[in-house]
Amino acid sequence: MRKLIITINILSFLNLVGCYYQEQMNPSKYNFDEEEKLQLTTKDTTYNIGKKDYYLENDTLFVTFRKTLDRQSTIKTVSEIPIRDIDSVKVEKFDGLKTLLGVGGITLLAMIIVVSIFDSGISLGKK
Repeated sequence: MRKLIITINILSFLNLVGCYYQEQMNPSKYNFDEEEKLQLTTKDTTYNIGKKDYYLENDTLFVTFRKTLDRQSTIKTVSEIPIRDIDSVKVEKFDGLKTLLGVGGITLLAMIIVVSIFDSGISLGKK
């Protein structure tokens, strides 16, 4: 019985990971005012940007990069990236409805399996 519960829990946690995805967007049509994690690709560099580390002003994206030197020192630099220089934008998203449906479905399936095992009178190996 413990193995069944452990297996169901592992599958449920793996399902949670599967609900994160990246969506590729057109840089000229993307609204940079939203607070989402981004991956920007230019001709020579790929930037991974946090939710609150950028803002758009006059067709230029201003990105704040932080580098921690030690526990007390952090260097902040602001880079300007013109929108016309961005080749692609990938946005990291999370789908809560799919997560809820997936976990609920796995839980329901597990409950049906457990009830059917106990109702059919199958011995689980205990003597």
